Amino acid sequence: MDQMNRNDELSAGLQSTRETDRGGSTFETVKTTFADKLHDAASAIQQKVAGNESSPASGYAGQAAGWLDDAADYIRKVDPQKVKSDVKDQVRRNPGRSLLVAGAAGLVLGILLRR
Repeated sequence: MDQMNRNDELSAGLQSTRETDRGGSTFETVKTTFADKLHDAASAIQQKVAGNESSPASGYAGQAAGWLDDAADYIRKVDPQKVKSDVKDQVRRNPGRSLLVAGAAGLVLGILLRR
């Protein structure tokens, strides 16, 4: 009986290792954590807006909270393989624009990280 429990534990550990090697459980954990943080930020903004609805900025804050909530939902539903294939197709169809976007992103990141 004790040997069966050890075998079950070993096979569960092996399955977990396989998922981690594929990026399955680790990616899912990061994805869920990030989506939860976005949702929490949207909730915090909505609570602040609810307390001060007379402010002219409250409409913009409510809209930003909605966008954060939509982003959280999108992140929860995103399939990384589909995103990868979509990006590959986009780069193949428009290599010049892809290089410009990558260059601009690198420039912005360089400026942000330099400070």
